[in-house]
Amino acid sequence: MRKFVSLIVLIASTLCLQLAHASALAVSTSVDTDGVLGGRARVLIIGDSVFDAFDHVASAREQLDSQQKTIFAVQGCQKLLEPGCFAWVKLSALDQLRKNAGKFSDVVVIGTGYNDRIGTPFRQAVLAITAEAATQGVDVIWITYRQVRHVRGKATTMNKQLGKLDPKIENLHLADWNLFSEGKEKSGWFRGDRLHLISPGANGLAQLINQAVSEVIAKRELAKAG
Repeated sequence: MRKFVSLIVLIASTLCLQLAHASALAVSTSVDTDGVLGGRARVLIIGDSVFDAFDHVASAREQLDSQQKTIFAVQGCQKLLEPGCFAWVKLSALDQLRKNAGKFSDVVVIGTGYNDRIGTPFRQAVLAITAEAATQGVDVIWITYRQVRHVRGKATTMNKQLGKLDPKIENLHLADWNLFSEGKEKSGWFRGDRLHLISPGANGLAQLINQAVSEVIAKRELAKAG
């Protein structure tokens, strides 16, 4: 009789554990409101020929994709609001953002701008892209421009414009690539123009993006919890 009772208790305990495990799985799936477990990306990366290194440096892509599922929409000669400087580059950064609406959940990273005009056109581009991102419910991480050689003047002006706009636009965040990459020419990060990337530089840029994305997503999740 005691053996029979013990067997019943053992079976009951096993069933309870199985039910608890199934319940835990159901809860973990239900809290995935952004669909990440289902394959939806968290980040969209848009960039021009500097970011085009991600198409060629697998380790940099893997570094980004391993932290968070990422969509890459990078193309040489891309512009912010207009078709690119080559005829076959038809989609602007804003076009890419709209094209990928609903395919990612948290952050768009902007690495385009070296082919654009400074002043009012650049300001309008930042306002248009951050406004579109806001309608999609995502934040914008804008990568600052390297102030080197032939783009020094343009990059310096654009970085100053970004610095002024940053506190005024709620969903805009800056990742300071100009500072992060300072002096890395000696470490073999760049081609001869000190702008376009080779493998170490692409991995360095991926590291900066991961850091910035991690901070922004943490703030987003904290806001949701609050």
